[in-house]
Amino acid sequence: MVIGVGKRKDGLYYLCGAQRLQVNKVENMDCMELWHKRLGHPSFKVTKLISGFGKNKFENCDICFRAKQCKEKFPISEQRASGIFEMIHCDLWGPYKTPSSCGAYYFMTIVDDFSRGVWIYLLVDKKEVSKFLLNFFALVMRQFNKSVKVFRSDNGTEFLGLKNYFLNQGIIFQTSCVHTPQQNGRVEQKHRHILNVARALRFQGNLPIDFWGECILTAGYLINRVPSKVLNGKTPFEVLYGKPSPLQHLRTFGCLCYAHNKGRQGDKFVPKGKKCIFIGYPYGKKGWKVFDLETKESYVSRDIHFIENVFPFSQPHIEDKDNAWNLPHLTNISHEDEDGFYRGRSFEVRGAMIQPTQLLRPRMMCPHPLNLPI
Repeated sequence: MVIGVGKRKDGLYYLCGAQRLQVNKVENMDCMELWHKRLGHPSFKVTKLISGFGKNKFENCDICFRAKQCKEKFPISEQRASGIFEMIHCDLWGPYKTPSSCGAYYFMTIVDDFSRGVWIYLLVDKKEVSKFLLNFFALVMRQFNKSVKVFRSDNGTEFLGLKNYFLNQGIIFQTSCVHTPQQNGRVEQKHRHILNVARALRFQGNLPIDFWGECILTAGYLINRVPSKVLNGKTPFEVLYGKPSPLQHLRTFGCLCYAHNKGRQGDKFVPKGKKCIFIGYPYGKKGWKVFDLETKESYVSRDIHFIENVFPFSQPHIEDKDNAWNLPHLTNISHEDEDGFYRGRSFEVRGAMIQPTQLLRPRMMCPHPLNLPI
């Protein structure tokens, strides 16, 4: 504190008037909010670690919200429907860059929340979603005598177009928030599961990429027959039908098989067995779907002998009847007629074109669009 000011003159000090000085005092120097701003807006947990700055917690900081806002954590959902088809989850995958053998670019997945049963449709275009969903609702009513109560999906236009139908049928239509696929997590996780199994099946048989549709359908068929920890060791098939699924008909996907030749037309010297590849389980038929290595066509047969440790597409060369060609180097070139049918597929091998004989088939046709867990 300054009392006075003096000047020295001839050995004496003469008292003069002291100049008044003003000092500004900073209030609340130990305030947490002040040091929060000085230190660049660290979190409260970090700020309180610095000693000597007080312990008062500051209020919400507008700057922090605008600069560091994060998404909220998603809790693990333990909710489950109390019965089959009370709630179903649906999502669309695609488009994939390469069309499947039936011309599909998408697949739609439907998951029952209670049984975890999976139904898969192969689609050529998004416009087919509404048609297949209506078919699915009719199937649930006819086969299980149940009505879907809650339908959950994302905000895709292919699903929003069914709003009026859901209102008329009394179905609760739930959609996830924008850019929040976690809220439709049941079917998103199921997509990952399906794709993991489908990739394993394709790599196992070393199949060309245009067989991805068969891999997807077979993956869904097998998932419905594999025990689940969520279902306490039961399979989705068992929860849906109340009995274990038979497994005796399962075979190794992509393996070599010989199908009985029914087109010999009385010729006694034509081979009675045709070399094929096993590519799935057809819907509504008691047999196996195979791909004929000679005619390059797919069909269903029950008279088949399997060799499950041999995978023809993994062989370096496969001998065709008229040509020897290397399958891993095939280039699939589709030819479409004016009437919308595929005449067949050409394969380019070392500059030469091989035109295999193939039956006419509609472009919109899928191997078995609905993969039921039966």
